[in-house]
Amino acid sequence: MANNKSNIVEALQEEVQHELDQASLDKKLADLRAIDLSKATVNLWVTNVKVSNKSKRFGDIKNLKVHSEYQEHFRQYVIHCIKGTEHIEELRPITTIQDNRFFYVESSSTDLTQLIEQVENGELTTITQETELNNYNAYVIQLTFDEPEKNIYAFRYIKGAWSLNNTANKTLRTSYQNNRLVVEIDQSNKFQITPYVDFIQYESSVFIADLTQFETAMNYHERLKEKKAETISALGKSFAMNADESNKLISIIGDDKRLMRQLASVYEKQHFNNELWLRKLRDAADEAGNWQIKFDDDGKIKVIEKKEYVKELLVLLQNKRVKTVVDGLMFDVEGELVTIQPIQP
Repeated sequence: MANNKSNIVEALQEEVQHELDQASLDKKLADLRAIDLSKATVNLWVTNVKVSNKSKRFGDIKNLKVHSEYQEHFRQYVIHCIKGTEHIEELRPITTIQDNRFFYVESSSTDLTQLIEQVENGELTTITQETELNNYNAYVIQLTFDEPEKNIYAFRYIKGAWSLNNTANKTLRTSYQNNRLVVEIDQSNKFQITPYVDFIQYESSVFIADLTQFETAMNYHERLKEKKAETISALGKSFAMNADESNKLISIIGDDKRLMRQLASVYEKQHFNNELWLRKLRDAADEAGNWQIKFDDDGKIKVIEKKEYVKELLVLLQNKRVKTVVDGLMFDVEGELVTIQPIQP
């Protein structure tokens, strides 16, 4: 009887947590759709995506100047993608048909920041020769808006445009010979702009409009495995836990993509390398009294070989367990927390 009651409570908690997670994603989509991009500044960046290079996912990145008469076209490509997408859900191992929905991941599980950091560093050069475009297989539309400035990055991967064997990308060129219309095939590589967007990054969120394109361009599945190995190794060398404990995560997490994404977020936030933060984590766990997390005699985190334990551990290492102000209820938050700034007198 007690077990049945416990199972019912756990099921209810899981349902409430799922509803909270979805509400958080719905809010992210609503915020994205509410942004006025009608007067956003347009920049176009071309790059060469290196699918297999994890440390340098993007090769040469250059600015491609857009004629003022056509900047509105690029704005509309992004606006149409956002406005035409009415639903959102977390990217899961088994997904529904995409239809008019975004799939969502945090940017920490991709390498997009490699490109964005270079763009925002302000030291990239500009394309000056038409022939240079033959070296690129992707472009990014950067829309800058608001004060202080914010950016949306819309990504398009165009690998197929470079394959001379792909007849769909060969152009028929017409001419007259001996008073007859003749055609020939232009087989030269051409840079291709389309009215479509594969995925969008805004702040720490990635909104995926074309899952196949996203997974190909980001080499997503393999990169998650690499990030998993990187994080587990880093945890084993940190203040948080020793290597014997962190290595237990290898088999527990396995190929669970959601847990691998959480692990990538843990690595990006780096709380596990902050001794003061870890001390606060131990104090909070002691005060709560009912958290699963365990510590050894040296104050380092122990890894219990149960998936539910690891799920909580990754939430805590991301600092995503929160308590409501009014009634003191505890929740784990999907996505990034937003700090409420105090009102100035």
